[in-house]
Amino acid sequence: MELLFLLIVAIAAIATFLWYRKKSSAPTEASSPSNRFHAVTIHMPANACPAVRMFESTKFLAKEAPRLPLENCTAPRCQCRYEHYDDRRTEERRESSEAMKYEGQQRRERKDRRKG
Repeated sequence: MELLFLLIVAIAAIATFLWYRKKSSAPTEASSPSNRFHAVTIHMPANACPAVRMFESTKFLAKEAPRLPLENCTAPRCQCRYEHYDDRRTEERRESSEAMKYEGQQRRERKDRRKG
């Protein structure tokens, strides 16, 4: 009876260990990035199919990127993959551009800046 109890406890411990291990290796929320502007391009091998060639050098927001392999992919085994970027934008932001600097008197430092 005592041996049966130890066997049941051992099986339960092994099952719990395997369940937690499987749960921790499952895909997490990392697949949906917290950055709204997380972007991807499709990195394609030299022998990529024509279906993916039309997306060459196109940046997509990660949520809007087409799934790989593409539905009309003709490769026996698709080797395309995503390259990730923090931001879809490639140019400098306008607010940091010298051309967009305000030349007038700054009233932001004053407490009553909204008064004329």
